[in-house]
Amino acid sequence: MARRLPLSGTGPLVSFARELRELKERSRGTVETVVARGASRTAVYAALNGSRLPSAKNLDAMVEAWGSGSELERRQWHDLRRSAEEDLAEAARREGAATAGRTPEEEDFTRALRGLWSKVGDPSTERVARHCDLSARTLDSYLDGRTVPTESRLRELFDGLSALRPDDSAWLAATRDTFIGEVLFRAQTARQEERARVRELATALPEGQAPVEFGPLPDGIGPVPGVRLGQEFDNRRTLSHAGVHRPLQAGICGLRELGAESIVVSGGYEDDEDLGDVILYTGEGGRSPRTGQPARNQQLTRGNAALATSAATGAPVRVVRGVTTGTRSFYRYDGLFRVEDLWSETSSGGFLVWRFRLVALPPVEQAAAVARVSDRVTAQVAVPVAATVTDRAADRLADRGTAPADEDGREAGPVRSATSVVRVVRNTAIATHVKRAHDYTCQLCGVRMEVPGGAYAEAAHITPLGSPHYGSDTVDNVLCLCANHHVLFDFGMLVVNDDLTVVSRGDSSVLGRLREAPDHVVDRKRLAEHRLRHGVPRHEGMR
Repeated sequence: MARRLPLSGTGPLVSFARELRELKERSRGTVETVVARGASRTAVYAALNGSRLPSAKNLDAMVEAWGSGSELERRQWHDLRRSAEEDLAEAARREGAATAGRTPEEEDFTRALRGLWSKVGDPSTERVARHCDLSARTLDSYLDGRTVPTESRLRELFDGLSALRPDDSAWLAATRDTFIGEVLFRAQTARQEERARVRELATALPEGQAPVEFGPLPDGIGPVPGVRLGQEFDNRRTLSHAGVHRPLQAGICGLRELGAESIVVSGGYEDDEDLGDVILYTGEGGRSPRTGQPARNQQLTRGNAALATSAATGAPVRVVRGVTTGTRSFYRYDGLFRVEDLWSETSSGGFLVWRFRLVALPPVEQAAAVARVSDRVTAQVAVPVAATVTDRAADRLADRGTAPADEDGREAGPVRSATSVVRVVRNTAIATHVKRAHDYTCQLCGVRMEVPGGAYAEAAHITPLGSPHYGSDTVDNVLCLCANHHVLFDFGMLVVNDDLTVVSRGDSSVLGRLREAPDHVVDRKRLAEHRLRHGVPRHEGMR
């Protein structure tokens, strides 16, 4: 009896795989008959065990090998596959999944490689793998755009193609040199420049900030009494006993309701970047409990949700680093950081991860937090939202408390807390142009707020100017919004489709249509990037 593969996927993938297996068993067909028609053996097994949908070409080969091969049957299977794709996309939207956010140069490389593959007859990756030191899985990842090869691996790929097409070896050799010298070079350079910009920003943070008066913080948030900056701990248990990082295994400690208390940076994720005062941190979850390797998409729950809350409140997060020097390994408390940004992306392993950008508080803020640690209470977080790369008014950085009444018995207004604001220098003429183009009226709701001295509106950048997004300070990257919709847009609770319909992420309702002006046209590509950054798949908008 033939070995029956276990179904490894979920939902639409499993349903489609069951239909395929029934087709194969009814015909008493084999995988070899499909491979003989040019399909990849790896792809066939992946479709049968429910790990991924087959390509249109491989599906045709299966229907021809295991079915009647009629045009009607082929169309029926393609309709079934399309339905499964739509169900997967809807599931991904509900889960907040995102597709890979790569540079345009990397996408150009993938398109060029697919074009080359087509010119040499679309050989199966398994056939090519027999003639080079690359696996079929690796070749599939290059063709699917999940990864970009190094120069040595690209040479191996061309060696495999040349072995299959000896008559084209001279042409393939010339094409290989073009790929290495131009297409691959551009893709690798773009990736290196992106990382270099992050490192450059890490050395350009503003200094000399004014002293900060922290409001009361919930239990567990902020510095720990008696623990000094740079203090070392032998293991996770001593960290927990000291109250610096309580979990013995998890890398994030905190609750969605209150925010994150602490994180441990120990190189557990290959996509992490520790630049000293700036950390690009990968969230938790998604690993197989058996192998410890990435196996599924991360969700914005538990520790990830706690870090998202910290980003919204501006509350500080304790950072602990794992350190190895010679034969000794230990943990070191490296002070308080603020979560400046969060977004979703696909990791180098092909799964959705949540990423957080944390920036160290300046020494004066660290000292202010330590000075106020004895006043920590369990009340509502009173630390203001930190305006990082937005154009929010300074008045919105107020504490949530209320001041005593003045001498006339009138309420004096909210208690103010000073804060350090990391701002990106931007062209204020651009913001003024966009606001004037809309007469200081919100492009979304049509509200025009009158304040002493005139009308008030806010300029919201679609793609943020700071690391790691590096949006441009141009008219097509700026929206004129009211204060409420600015906040909702920045946190991804509002997204704008390519047809300019505005959708609430809370209940998927359509709120209206974003208004444009003759001298202010919004860049649709940046709207798509905003949707992607906040969990909407690249190939579709919100419904």
